[in-house]
Amino acid sequence: MKKKTIRAIAPLQSWDIFSEGLAQNSIKARKKAEREQLAVFKKKYKWTIDVASITDQDYTTIVVTDHTQHIQWVNAGFSDMTGYPKSYAIGKHPRFLQGAKTSPQIRKEIKTHLSKGAVVERQLLNYKKDGTPYLCDIKIIPLRNSKSEITHFMALEKPARVA
Repeated sequence: MKKKTIRAIAPLQSWDIFSEGLAQNSIKARKKAEREQLAVFKKKYKWTIDVASITDQDYTTIVVTDHTQHIQWVNAGFSDMTGYPKSYAIGKHPRFLQGAKTSPQIRKEIKTHLSKGAVVERQLLNYKKDGTPYLCDIKIIPLRNSKSEITHFMALEKPARVA
């Protein structure tokens, strides 16, 4: 009697393609919603910055503070990156993310740049809600109104790529 050969059926692999497309669509939808929210702020505060060019940059987190650097709005990526809920961050100064090993020198450099109204880009060690440190690339942009007054700051953050 002849033995039957049983062939294993490979699982469908189209899910890999589908899930990648789903993820890309999710990112596009998130960025669109962020762009729309920032456009509302732009109109309300008469910012002169091009919101679309900001959201085209590479970032995970957007943090918008007022001129005293108290958080007014964060995107959903903030919770993903830090572990803190958005509602916890509103009204706080971003220094609540800093800790024992956050560089005082980098903090001073950031403060100096912002006091001059300059864009600043640095790597900063922050801490998640659970106490885990993480290194992030941060770009802070002063937001000016039609009178060239700084009304807000916007921080774009992403996990740092360590060489």
